[in-house]
Amino acid sequence: MNQNRDFYAGLVATVFFALVLFILIPIYVKVPSFIPGFAPPPDMWPRVIAVLGLVMGVLALVLAFPKSRKASDEKVTSLGFYLNRNKVFLTRFATLLIVFAAFVYGLPLIGFVPATVLLLGVLFLMSGNFDRRFWMLGLTIIFPVLLYLLFTEVTHTPFPEGTLFSSSLSNLITLI
Repeated sequence: MNQNRDFYAGLVATVFFALVLFILIPIYVKVPSFIPGFAPPPDMWPRVIAVLGLVMGVLALVLAFPKSRKASDEKVTSLGFYLNRNKVFLTRFATLLIVFAAFVYGLPLIGFVPATVLLLGVLFLMSGNFDRRFWMLGLTIIFPVLLYLLFTEVTHTPFPEGTLFSSSLSNLITLI
């Protein structure tokens, strides 16, 4: 297997969070012209999370350089050899891009909670470690609901409810 997967993980995390921070948040998170002095703007927490993810991705890249020096002893002779050797990683990367694109485009349609449940479910399935499947299932379902409740009820930050499930999600939240 590839000895330097930390570099690729750091690169993917850096690109992902840079995309979220510099492209998706400015486009999709609307900031009103007037915000009271005590209230944070709606883009504050998404920016905080994106900046933290970006810093962690850059840190993973920096920490991966010593490993890349060790791996440079093994020279890759051709592109075909490289693609063959990293077929699993390239397939996972392509799947992640497709799943994330489906998440971004499906979010306005089905809402935050169902889209995040589906995204986390796919990510946990891709991890391949099924020893802790009860934790994976619990986090897949409970984490998005808790995030939604925290941001909508405590900080009053609106999340997309989606056009398909908006009335049923509102009814469920009022029951809680």
